Amino acid sequence: MILTTVSLIASALASAAPAPAAAPDPGFANLWTSWSGVNSEALRAETRAAAPPGPAGPLRAGSPELGQRVGEIVRAGDCNEGERVARAAGDFPLVEAVRNHCRASAVQAVSADR
Repeated sequence: MILTTVSLIASALASAAPAPAAAPDPGFANLWTSWSGVNSEALRAETRAAAPPGPAGPLRAGSPELGQRVGEIVRAGDCNEGERVARAAGDFPLVEAVRNHCRASAVQAVSADR
């Protein structure tokens, strides 16, 4: 009986022993966001996801070949495709020229119908 009592007391004391100490509390340091770190990470992600540079071949912005190609497309009557090709090459002055030309052509066509 004494042996059983001693073993029960020993097991009770063993289970009541405090748990090993956990890692020290870091405090409030992990509650705040490092905005400079977040901003840097966002800039790196945007740079990786940025569109590749325009074509380096003959259809690059400002090249005569691009102007000829877009001119052929617009003369064939497809202003939207001409604008798309100019925009894809990154030649925004050519995009504006296509818009102006097509707008003027549309006004002339409407005026001629009257």
